[in-house]
Amino acid sequence: MTDSLADIEALALRCRAERARDYIEEAIVCYRAGAYRSAIVNTWIAVVFDLVDKIRDLALAGDAAAQAINTQYETYLTQIEASNDQGVRNALDFERSILQTCKDRLQFFNHQQLRDLERLREDRHQCAHPSFQRPGEPYRPSAEHARVHIRTAVEHVLAQPPVQGRSAIAELVAVVSSDYFPRERIHAVAALRGTALAGATDALVRGFADALIFGFSDAGSPLHTKAQVASAVSALLDLHRGVAEPRVARQLNKLVRDVDDVGLLSVAQLVAGFDEGLWLVDDAARVRLAEFVRVGPQADVIRAIAGLARHPQIEAVASARILALEADALAEAIAAYGVRGLAKERALVLLSEVGSWNRANDVFARLVMPLFNELSRVDIERVIRMPTETGADLPGASGYSTFIDQVRKTDRIPAADLDATLRANRAAYLVPEAA
Repeated sequence: MTDSLADIEALALRCRAERARDYIEEAIVCYRAGAYRSAIVNTWIAVVFDLVDKIRDLALAGDAAAQAINTQYETYLTQIEASNDQGVRNALDFERSILQTCKDRLQFFNHQQLRDLERLREDRHQCAHPSFQRPGEPYRPSAEHARVHIRTAVEHVLAQPPVQGRSAIAELVAVVSSDYFPRERIHAVAALRGTALAGATDALVRGFADALIFGFSDAGSPLHTKAQVASAVSALLDLHRGVAEPRVARQLNKLVRDVDDVGLLSVAQLVAGFDEGLWLVDDAARVRLAEFVRVGPQADVIRAIAGLARHPQIEAVASARILALEADALAEAIAAYGVRGLAKERALVLLSEVGSWNRANDVFARLVMPLFNELSRVDIERVIRMPTETGADLPGASGYSTFIDQVRKTDRIPAADLDATLRANRAAYLVPEAA
């Protein structure tokens, strides 16, 4: 069901606070009775009460801006209780400016949401103040007019949690830093869509982007080096690309430029961790990342090299670095850090150099078989020719037999061609007897 067709009775169920729900239910009763002016007045009252309650909730949670606003409001109430007319005037001024206050100081709304709520406020004045009307011309809002205001109030205010600004960012950081936040982009989008990010203001989107990017490289942040930060950045881009993309690009460039050599690893991992990362940073940033791949500590480089190599500007440097790895480091890169096609050439070179069955079995198990799906027919035939072309001690090794069995299962090479190549390269024993 779309919002434009949302059943008006169901709107009250979406209100988070009981007091606001009471007023919006009263507005709905008025709407059903055809008392559209009363419906609009009660809707405005529900909005004001809900905003005041949200300000108090944030103040109790320690939000400094909310505490200042709440203290000011409590002062006005104390003045009213003391029969101070100034308190009444102050409270009226507070109500008149509450929308702008909540937008500017707490980032509750974006610009369009503010305009929608300002229309509600203006129509409330038209409905509640006879002095606003010409004699004999009472304001008569339509049913759809009242209905739109009720829906606007619920969607922009009453159904929203009291979390914006720094409080919302803290809540989002807690969600992402959990070990159970998803690593896959599509699931991260679903997880964040159910948070304050769903109806976020531009300020909240930018603040959350900053928290993710700088938190990943900050040892004091709960987001420090968490793999799920990359999926969270990806999800943020999917949910709010227009605002998030330029902010992410700006902060990534700043981070790559400013971080010291020790911290560059974490930055490289973040940039490499999501598809857009390397295209959002500028040429200067990519040059530094390429140098990191070329001369950085091997243990650090292999942790980020798979993602960094996705960009053409870094791919050649990454390939050269992989070709210099020994077997143990290459095995770690494959098993732990997702290096796949980039590792194929080095794995085949190492296989071509084996001088014993034990060594052949080790290379097959840790380097070649994990990359089997990356191998083409040309690669497989290259392996089979190694005993005659490079002297590799493959015939007789159990790992070699396992490899050939896997080739037969996949039909990557026609059986007759495979058998002929085996016979020509000291491996006739691997040809089935019937052949």
